[in-house]
Amino acid sequence: MDRPLRLPQQDRADFETELGRALAAPQVRAALQGMGGEVDRLRRVARENAEYVLAAAAPEYERYAALRADAEAVARLPVEVPARGRASGGWGVLGVIVPIIAVGAAVVLLLLGYVLGLSDDAEGLGRALVGAGWVAGGIGAACLLLGGLGLLGAASRSAGGEEAVGGPGELVVARDAWRTALAERGLVPFLVAQAHAGRRV
Repeated sequence: MDRPLRLPQQDRADFETELGRALAAPQVRAALQGMGGEVDRLRRVARENAEYVLAAAAPEYERYAALRADAEAVARLPVEVPARGRASGGWGVLGVIVPIIAVGAAVVLLLLGYVLGLSDDAEGLGRALVGAGWVAGGIGAACLLLGGLGLLGAASRSAGGEEAVGGPGELVVARDAWRTALAERGLVPFLVAQAHAGRRV
């Protein structure tokens, strides 16, 4: 019976996948030529000597394991609204809520101003309200423009920040590097040596 691999459960599947690929590698196939039934023996021997094989890719595995531990630790942290999110919220208020209020006030002031302007007694008040309405409309337009530009800037900074963070992409690269080293420096040379040893028995 094969001994269970002394690897975390999530890494055993990677080991088995690379073992299968290594057994199908040209170097191993050439070493096994004419030796029927040796594939199963080599698979068993590789599993039994997994610690020795894994040592050949130890630097890559240590980096991969460290990055994975960091990612898992970050995933367990409580979620907080980042400063970028708060800034985006502020620009959203300036670009959406303030213009709506300002435009609404402008409409009301302009309507009242023009209505009162029809009366000789309140003509002065009407002109003042019309002027205030246009000012409110200008403020709304300015806030809409500034808020839109602020939201675009916040979005671009957020996208740039996400690209700068290594995150899952770096973890995938480290995993691929470990698997490549495991196959090329660990499994294939070990299997070739074992195949040649089987010929001498």
